[in-house]
Amino acid sequence: MKMLRYEIKKVFSKSKNRMAVIVLFVILVITSVLTINKVEYVDEKGNHFVGISAARDLREAKNEWKGYLAEDTLSKALEENRTINNSKEALSDDITEQNKAYAKKQGIVSIIDVIGQAFSEYRDYNYYAADNVSDDEVGAIYERRISALKEWFDSGEETFTQEEKDFMIQKYEDLETPFYYEYMDGWAALLQNISTFILILALVIGFFVSGIFSDEFQAKADSIFFSTRFGRSRGISAKVGAGFCITTGFYVIFVLLYTFIVLFVLGVDGANCPIQLDLWRSVYNITFLQAYLFIVLGGYIGTIFASTLAMLVSALTRSTPTAIIVPFIVLCAFPFLSRIITLPGLCSFFPDQLLEIYLDIKEAGLVTLGGKVTTIATVIVPVYAVICLILLPVLYKVYKKTEIK
Repeated sequence: MKMLRYEIKKVFSKSKNRMAVIVLFVILVITSVLTINKVEYVDEKGNHFVGISAARDLREAKNEWKGYLAEDTLSKALEENRTINNSKEALSDDITEQNKAYAKKQGIVSIIDVIGQAFSEYRDYNYYAADNVSDDEVGAIYERRISALKEWFDSGEETFTQEEKDFMIQKYEDLETPFYYEYMDGWAALLQNISTFILILALVIGFFVSGIFSDEFQAKADSIFFSTRFGRSRGISAKVGAGFCITTGFYVIFVLLYTFIVLFVLGVDGANCPIQLDLWRSVYNITFLQAYLFIVLGGYIGTIFASTLAMLVSALTRSTPTAIIVPFIVLCAFPFLSRIITLPGLCSFFPDQLLEIYLDIKEAGLVTLGGKVTTIATVIVPVYAVICLILLPVLYKVYKKTEIK
């Protein structure tokens, strides 16, 4: 334990690493503010606001419609929408007057959006579709969601196999309806930005751990380290443990801080609402909270993988600068590579996809394994978790066999 604490202390005894921690806090604040500003409220005078008061007022407006989106609620929302659209404010050419009209429909805007999605083409959302829906039709939005998918399959505009089509249709049919509705904008904003924050966090963590193994050589202390009684046993274990603790500790702390800040301001309401209220075409039948946990888990495994690779390169090359660029290559260069090479199937399994679980929830990539169809995210998360477990003992053995020069 003392050796572990010593290795962690060595990492943060460097001024560049302490400066990186400060930078990380600055990034946390900036990203949190940008996420919070995604939730906006328009008052009765047509003025736009963001922040705690905006989230509070929007929550109050939306939660007046809190409950299951059954036919009667959908019909009431349509009637309310028609009334507002025919008001003098909505029909005015003045932007401020139009904003006043919009202010009146903020409680139902997400409901109207769901209706609009249901009555639009599968991949061609019509913002005004809900304006032409009758009370007799609106109760069929959940059936429309399934039929729109089937119509898209029949159009020939896609390249799915029959097994993949059957999988998606079954997922659509298995979705529990009617949807439960309440204010969920805080979770929606959080999920939209969290992948970007996790990417930055992973790169900074990779910077922290990149010198754990190579710094012994940089400081010309390798001969002393390996000649000590426990240098090639407990000493190496302490280094591996330090890398794991730093990666896990910083990831958990900063993800929780980011989550707490955003949800403290925007509210935790809507955690158990279906993700389809925001991502209509998703094949994942999960709630906002479950989507958040899945994204965070994928990000954690991706961060562990990138950090472990950085430490492995550090041990092999004895070069800290070389190790520093490894997380960048793994998490940033691979996405660029996937755009210029013609191997879309292979690119879907690159490790950067672990930090893009949100996109997979939004537009699932499918893969067939053992004759069964599933989503790519549900495959790569456990696969890379196993790879990380394999890499840790490999890292230990590589450094243990290091020869003193």
